[in-house]
Amino acid sequence: MIFLKKKTIHILVEETSQEVSIIVAVADIDDRWALLRKAASILVKKRYVSPTYLEALIEREKRYPTGLRINDALSVALPHTHVMYTIKPVVFVILLKNPVKFNCMGLPNESLYVNALMIVALKDLDRSAKILRKIGDLLAKSSFSEAVQEGRAELILKFFEKPML
Repeated sequence: MIFLKKKTIHILVEETSQEVSIIVAVADIDDRWALLRKAASILVKKRYVSPTYLEALIEREKRYPTGLRINDALSVALPHTHVMYTIKPVVFVILLKNPVKFNCMGLPNESLYVNALMIVALKDLDRSAKILRKIGDLLAKSSFSEAVQEGRAELILKFFEKPML
């Protein structure tokens, strides 16, 4: 068990040997905007995205919410923005110590509490759409959604070991 300071994100595993890097982390942040700011700052610091990424990410989340109910026990948010802000492609999976309120994808006036974020930052629009579909396919697998619910970072990483496309 990892004990976190409040309002932090702790990286559990990071795989950079593939074409798309995968980061799995755990966070103890209870506000969606603070969570997105902290996540974006990590991606900027690691040079995955440009310094203007944060503003674009938040603006897109306000206009097009990304909260998605997967099943009765799991909801996720899939925040992303335009590929022009990406320096190196990455999928950043953030497991939440406590659920965080996000607005629903397709129903922006409704909200739900998500257990995880999967931030996708890629350099190609077509590839972004394909990887978002692949993440959707992964989330439909009970073994993957259980790994997310249980916070099993190494197992989550294994699901991404196969080429993303």
